[in-house]
Amino acid sequence: MSPSTTASPTPTPARTTSTPTQKPTPKPTPKPTPVKKTVAPPARAAWPRTSFAGLTFEIPPGWTLTKYGSDACVQPLQRAGLPTAFGCAGIAIKSGSITGNELRPYEARQSGGWYAATDVQPCPVRPTLADGSFNGITSGTSSPPIESGLRPVGSRTAAYDRWAAACTSGYRFSPQAWHLPVSRVLFLDYTGHAETARVLESVRFPR
Repeated sequence: MSPSTTASPTPTPARTTSTPTQKPTPKPTPKPTPVKKTVAPPARAAWPRTSFAGLTFEIPPGWTLTKYGSDACVQPLQRAGLPTAFGCAGIAIKSGSITGNELRPYEARQSGGWYAATDVQPCPVRPTLADGSFNGITSGTSSPPIESGLRPVGSRTAAYDRWAAACTSGYRFSPQAWHLPVSRVLFLDYTGHAETARVLESVRFPR
């Protein structure tokens, strides 16, 4: 009797699972940063230069320097209708023995230091009202400054004061003064002009 043989089961091949290879996500190409062009500021137009009281300074085109002895006024040639105080429609300049409030010697922080008069002066605008009455400066003529400090004038430092003033008509304005005691010069801007800052910046002193 032949021995019986048992057939060995055929091994099942291992199932392999293939994982699909992921392609790397491409990185976005950086956009070039636009180069900012540096634009040079436009050159400042030249102003004519003049002199007074030993100083030289620029004045705006179309303006003129009018001298009255030891005083002067830098103002537009065409000044009809412009605000005018003490006969000046621009920047007043005083030199030497400078008068302040009610003709007393000027000094920094002086009450009403800008008002070099003892009578009522006409308002810088519309000195005569519609009814024909006088429109005078009624307040601020003897009041203390509302702002005081130091401000540059050319290469030096001036004592700065600003006052508040008003007229009968209700018109309000703020006289300003820059005093250089060593040079014995006072700059006054009664009604405020955009050109004043550049005029003061341009001041040159004798060596």
